[in-house]
Amino acid sequence: MYSSKLQRASFYPFAAFMFLSVIFCGVSRVNVLFHISLALFLITMIVVKEMRERFLNDKSFLPALGLLLAFLLYFSLSNLWAESSHLRSALSHSFYILIFFCLYRHCEIANKKKYIIGAVYLGIIALTILTFFYTNEKYLFTARLNRAFPYAPDNVIDLGGYMALGILLSAIVARETRNVWFYAPVPLLLVGLLLTQSRGPLLALIIAIGLVACIKPKWNIKLIFLGLTIIMILGISFYYSGFFEIFLKRLEQADKAGSVRLGIWQHAFEVAKERLFFGWGFNKELSFVNGFKQHVTTTHSLYFGVFLKGGLIGLALFLAMIVYAFRQCLHHLAADHKAEVAVLVFALVFYSTQGMFVISNPREYWVLFWIPLAIVFSTPVKNVLQK
Repeated sequence: MYSSKLQRASFYPFAAFMFLSVIFCGVSRVNVLFHISLALFLITMIVVKEMRERFLNDKSFLPALGLLLAFLLYFSLSNLWAESSHLRSALSHSFYILIFFCLYRHCEIANKKKYIIGAVYLGIIALTILTFFYTNEKYLFTARLNRAFPYAPDNVIDLGGYMALGILLSAIVARETRNVWFYAPVPLLLVGLLLTQSRGPLLALIIAIGLVACIKPKWNIKLIFLGLTIIMILGISFYYSGFFEIFLKRLEQADKAGSVRLGIWQHAFEVAKERLFFGWGFNKELSFVNGFKQHVTTTHSLYFGVFLKGGLIGLALFLAMIVYAFRQCLHHLAADHKAEVAVLVFALVFYSTQGMFVISNPREYWVLFWIPLAIVFSTPVKNVLQK
């Protein structure tokens, strides 16, 4: 009785952390909940022999955790050859990410997956509602929902990424709970995504859904009809509101934005080649003026950021982690968990044109990269037990 209560103790602050960290991006007070769940998890691992043995015998998850540890440790130690060193903070952030994965796995083994992902999903819905509430309705179609809710991600592209991720998470929550009503907020999230006018999250969402839909397709005629109806209603509403024309202009600017990013990536590649094998270290930033005469410090691609900071060795460790994630996808597909695969594809496509690096305190990187990776790394429990 005592051990079972102790094993459940870390779940409640962790679920609260997952919910609130989505709404209040980067707010340090929310992280207290994570620290509580971290402490309870470590105490449980030390005290409860059953949980410790189960963790050490999790043959599907431990290799994933080992690759994650190698990636985190290498880039933390890259502070030793960086221009400026923040080794202590990098190690602490890496430790938090490692424990985050362990906490998520612990919750899935305890059959709490639907609550953890549900907490993230409900947090995204709450953030979307608060964003609409704080947005000036006069600039609803032109302001891109930028800087509406003060605790939302600073970058509107990340905000759009939250909403796109929420659409994918709805499929997991609906399947785990066997309740299709969890699809009901999807139109709200889709409207929010479109109003951000962010091409990257929308494209990543389309690619993720399209790719997964081609894998052993099972067509639910009712859901397809409902989805097409919602898209048609939104299309008609946006057309007559004038937003459709605004959105088309944003899409027409994709060529210019793409050429600017290509210039940034070319510059990042040239700088990375100067320290080809070990990279420039953890805190390296670009110093580049793009085609719009703007000073650029980020690579606008996680992959180029990894190569710049960690060189070929760091890039190899990152790719090894991603390759193993796709290996884990086979277990998810065997259990007919396609939505988990879509979440990973979305994150990888999204960060191909966005971001710089992902080792940090809890903020948007955790939601848009580490949560999708944790979901895929943690294979279905039934498959683990069968092994």
